[in-house]
Amino acid sequence: MIAVHELDKRAYEPCTHLCASGCGIYAERPASCRTFECQWLRGALEVDGSVDLALRPDACGVIFDYRPDTAVGEMFTAWEVEPGASASGPARSIIEGLEERFPVVIVTRDPDGEQAPGERRSAVP
Repeated sequence: MIAVHELDKRAYEPCTHLCASGCGIYAERPASCRTFECQWLRGALEVDGSVDLALRPDACGVIFDYRPDTAVGEMFTAWEVEPGASASGPARSIIEGLEERFPVVIVTRDPDGEQAPGERRSAVP
């Protein structure tokens, strides 16, 4: 899903190092893989102090990534797993809340079905 520049892996392309047990180069994985943290897995998308299963990426259709040190400061990226998932439901609610405090970039698949990223929308508070 997410681009890995060190491996020349484009967004939405399958990683060539994926194997039956997960990452085949986990101990030697590049920096962009090491720094990626799914915000749902981290527990950062809690609602009223508890992890909401409706916000799990396979349930809401969006993977949320947080970067503390971009050119614009702190930023969230919402990677759509399912086309249009960022526009409604629990993912939309999270995005709206994040947009009040952070820049948010929404990355969608190419509408033609290509494996490359399509539209990129952003909102800056």
